[in-house]
Formats: sequence, C-alpha cells, structure tokens
Amino acid sequence: MEIKNQFVHHDYASKPSAEFYELLTPELADFSNAVDTAESLSAARQQFSISGIERIILVHGTMVGTDSLGWYSHWERGVPWLSRKLKLGYKQLVDTLSGDRGNYDERFALAFQKGMSAPDPSESISVARLDWTGENHHLGRADAAVKLCHLLLDSHEADERLMLWGHSHAGNVFAIATQLLQASTTGNRRLLSRFFHTTSFFHDSTGRIDIARWRRLQERLAEYSERSEVFSPVEIITFGTPLRYGWPKSQEGRLQHFVNHVPQDPDQLFRGQWPTNSKQWIRAMKGEDGDFIQLAFIAGSDFPPAYWSRSAYRANRWLNRLFEHNFRNSNRLANLKKALRVSQQGHATLVDYASVDSRARECCGHSVYTDTRWLAFHANRIAGRIKNSR
Repeated sequence: MEIKNQFVHHDYASKPSAEFYELLTPELADFSNAVDTAESLSAARQQFSISGIERIILVHGTMVGTDSLGWYSHWERGVPWLSRKLKLGYKQLVDTLSGDRGNYDERFALAFQKGMSAPDPSESISVARLDWTGENHHLGRADAAVKLCHLLLDSHEADERLMLWGHSHAGNVFAIATQLLQASTTGNRRLLSRFFHTTSFFHDSTGRIDIARWRRLQERLAEYSERSEVFSPVEIITFGTPLRYGWPKSQEGRLQHFVNHVPQDPDQLFRGQWPTNSKQWIRAMKGEDGDFIQLAFIAGSDFPPAYWSRSAYRANRWLNRLFEHNFRNSNRLANLKKALRVSQQGHATLVDYASVDSRARECCGHSVYTDTRWLAFHANRIAGRIKNSR
C-alpha cells in the first residue's frame, strides 16, 4: 500500500493474485546444459539485445559483502586506507570460501560475460559486479541503495539501458533505490528529505556511511525533480529476496522474482511452510522445503549495527520508522507463519530446484540462485518473459 511521504512496504495481510506467479518444475537438462554457458546463453543475449539491454549488474546479498558485520567501516574516519584494505581483503576471502554458493563470485561473472559476448562487439552486453557491505539492517541497505542510485543516474544520463540481478537482500536494495527515483520523478520532496535526514546522525564527513555520496545524490535528485525528468526503465530480477520493502508503480512490467519453492498446499501454491515442530525445523535447515532464508528474513529480522557506533544505531532506528512505519514486532511471528513466497509487485517464478539438483538444498535452500550451473536456465527464463510481455 502506498502512503504519501512514506516508503512502500510489503503487506503481509494480502494474498497475491494467481497472475503474479507461476510454479515451475525444471527438467534435468535445464541446468546440466549450462556447462556450455556461451552456447546456452546465446538466445538470451539476443533477446536482451533486442530489448535494448546494454549492461547487466550483479549485486550480492547479505553476509557476503565487504563488511558484513560493520567492523571495518568504523575505521574509515580515522584510518581510511586501512578500512578500504580490510574491506577488499574480507571480500576476497568471502569469494574464495563461498564461491558461487549464495554469491556472485568472479567465476559467475566471467561465465555470464562469456555468454553475453557476441562476434560483433557492438552487440555484446557487458556484465559487472557491484559490491556493498552486506550488512543485515536498514542502514546498510540504504547506503547500498545510494551507491546504486548514482550508477542508475549515470546510466540514464549516458542513455544506457541496464538490467539488475540481485540475490537475497540485494533485491531490497533495488526496492529502496527505485522508490527514491520514483519520489524524485513525482516531486515527493518530503519523502526524499526524510530519507536524507539520515546523514544528520553523523557528525563527520567520513565514517560509517559515505555522507558525501549521500549529499551528492540528494542534490542530483533535486535537480531531476525540478526538471520533472522521468528515468529510463530498468529491468530488475531478484533471487530469493525476502519480502520486505515494496516497489514503485514505475517498475510494473519490469520486475521478475525467482524463489526456491517446494509446494506444500495445492490450494495455496504461493505459500511455503514455516516450521512448527522439531521435524519440520530439521527439514527447513536442510533446505528440503525450499528457501528457508527467504521466508525467515522478513520485517523484524535485522541485526543491529555495530554496537560501538551510536550514530549508526540512531540512524538505523530512524530508517526503521521510515521504511517499516506500519510494522509491529508483535506481528512478526504471525507474519512468519504465513510463509509468503510471492511479492505483491512483479512476476514470481517459484522453482522446485531440488527436484533435479540435490545441491539446491545447500545453505537452507538459499544458495542455488547464484550457482553457475543454473545461469543459463535463469537467463533464458528471464529473456522469454521479457519477449512475451512486450
């Protein structure tokens, strides 16, 4: 539900219409053929090119970023070179340990780039990764959204069409960014002012967040708002994104979701299963009922910012009021038990990955989306839906 001067949030009380989702049981060939990535991605590349896509940005989710616990950002104020070095080293370690399990590592990006490369360089589509801290709270996602907004504005000014792929909470980063752009387009200065008030909790030009980057974005959006400029459409694809923030109406028709799902109730295919006994909890931890992380990390599941940063704690609390103004912690268990899989905006493809791939159960069923073996399957499904919806 959209409320003036407030960010849109998912309404856990509503049920999605059947037209917003589909249940899909893949075949063995859907992921086994992905070994020959370039050939299996050829059709998808051609459709993306026809749709005007020039660049694909891969954004990882929570806990696999540059500073997942907020330890190193605190050093940015006093020893910036050390902070940057620690973040780079941490991300390299994460990529080495996790690979493409719940993470867009370099191998995934290179395989994707190979598949998006055409004999004629002018017809190729570039693939790049965008890193953020990966912290599990509003402030971390908002800071990433500010970074993403600058990229989107740069692409808009260069008349470049983008497609965003986001795993887990990266999808919620996209939701914040698109709501900020929509607020600029509609001239909702009150909402923008409340969002950028976040910087007032920090007293230094550097530190927990990049305040200079936030203020530059505020100025850029104000300029766009004065010109009443409409931003270029962005194709957004989310994978295993927990239902948190909502999406602006401007994303209608350009928003797709993929969720690892094992049907439980034939009359309510959009629901997963929230465990209520020890046997079900064991199944959930093993990923036997689909993506448990996508069900669990809804509103009320955030970690607090690093305990030694009082400013970050206060800023995060301010954003909580802005993003989840209608949420009450007392309702969290009831919302979890609803086990909703489908967003109220966009089209969701519910995929029973484990029916052909036992590794889809790893990491509580949350890591399959970034598995390189499923890259061609995802790209071709996305391309097919874009083709049929235009």
